[in-house]
Amino acid sequence: MSEHRRSFINWGVSEEGEESDSQAEEKIEEDDGIPVRYGYPSKIKEKKKMAIDPDGATMQAKGGERVLMKVSAFRQSLSKKRAASGALLIGVIGMAACVLPGSTPTRYIPDQMKKTSSAFDYHDGANYGYNETTFDVGNSEQSGKYNLQLDEPMISGGITIPPYIDATFVDTFQPSDDGGFELTPFLHKAGEIPFFWLVPTSGGIVEEVLSRCVKAVLATPFPLGYWRGSDETLRVFNLEQGAFVNVDLGHSNGIDHASDLNLADYGLADVFVSPHFNYVANNLLSAPQHKGRMFTVFRHPIERAIARHSSFIKQHRSGQPEADSRLAQMSLAEFAQSDYSSKDWLTRFLVNKRRERVTWEDVQKAKEILRKKFLIGLYDRVEESMERIERYFGWFKNGPLERECHQNLIAAERAHDTEDYMYEVGQEGSIDIGSEVYGLMLKNNEKDMEVYWYAVGLFEEQGKLFPPLSW
Repeated sequence: MSEHRRSFINWGVSEEGEESDSQAEEKIEEDDGIPVRYGYPSKIKEKKKMAIDPDGATMQAKGGERVLMKVSAFRQSLSKKRAASGALLIGVIGMAACVLPGSTPTRYIPDQMKKTSSAFDYHDGANYGYNETTFDVGNSEQSGKYNLQLDEPMISGGITIPPYIDATFVDTFQPSDDGGFELTPFLHKAGEIPFFWLVPTSGGIVEEVLSRCVKAVLATPFPLGYWRGSDETLRVFNLEQGAFVNVDLGHSNGIDHASDLNLADYGLADVFVSPHFNYVANNLLSAPQHKGRMFTVFRHPIERAIARHSSFIKQHRSGQPEADSRLAQMSLAEFAQSDYSSKDWLTRFLVNKRRERVTWEDVQKAKEILRKKFLIGLYDRVEESMERIERYFGWFKNGPLERECHQNLIAAERAHDTEDYMYEVGQEGSIDIGSEVYGLMLKNNEKDMEVYWYAVGLFEEQGKLFPPLSW
């Protein structure tokens, strides 16, 4: 990443626990009488007086406190990777109109979140025990049902989930005083750490919302591939995408390095993000000092496979040194039959079997891990999922700018989905249920389909433990 695209905040914690005393010069301006800061973060007591910018502001954390910063309009424009999508562009233009002196606010701030769904819209849950959503005579939507109970174990006969998973990650729910169930209270002060299990081509929107709207500091697969394994000091980097600790939890070497720097002890990150939760449990978290609270967002496996193909094609059309123009011509059917297409990724990563053959016993073990340890979100119902996640961890704010921020990002993501869908339909003719290419991808994801639709059922059951939606 070039220097002019990166904004550093020069505070951190060394291995010895000493805070660095270098501070970037602070610049204070006013926007309609509200202080706006560029550069070093403000103190927590000034937070309420600062402007909240849903598209550009980032958050820093020091000692667990929250402070806001505003990124310049120029840097915001550089960070809009999908600026061509109409919804996000409208949001940026609307924000600019609001901050111009003497201008009248014209942007739309929703009273409630508009619910969206993916362009792919696969409804094949009945094949996996899930009864799809129906409508009653009054045309009020009724939730689907998997016929499961939260206290119904999915494993028996001596099959268990790994002891380190049971010890390191907190159960999502617990018995309540009235004989039912309730969400297990999140105990941040007791050293519990939110952990987002990042499923490829599913969780990116959650990362964006957490960094841009919730203003959380993330320890994640570091943006734009920036990671220096030689860093011996933990720092928070203030980038256009948000605030990130200088570790990379996207691969084992990065997780080991974060462990060497005692990432869990210092509390710089609000959320750990990684696809490798088994490795994180073994090498980064520790019970009872630092237990994890797992949450994730699932996407229909066939849809996820198609999105992976679209990303693969774009990668090899990018003109980058690693791009291969021959691979850029690969059809979805060819991709599904190649080694580039993953096979039962969800199940493999849940039970930690990367290369071995996964069995139906592994499917049940994967379901049990989800049942006990995960707060479930769904890509197809991401607005509702984000409200649950934010409520669960105490991050939820029902302000107009928070709603606008969520809606802008989600609208851009849906526009991206539609682009992928139209491209694949144009190439294949049909990617619907029953088509040839659907069958090829289904063969690659036979066990993941079982796990996914079980997760959809869990999502419905867990919803009963939350208050009615505010959005």
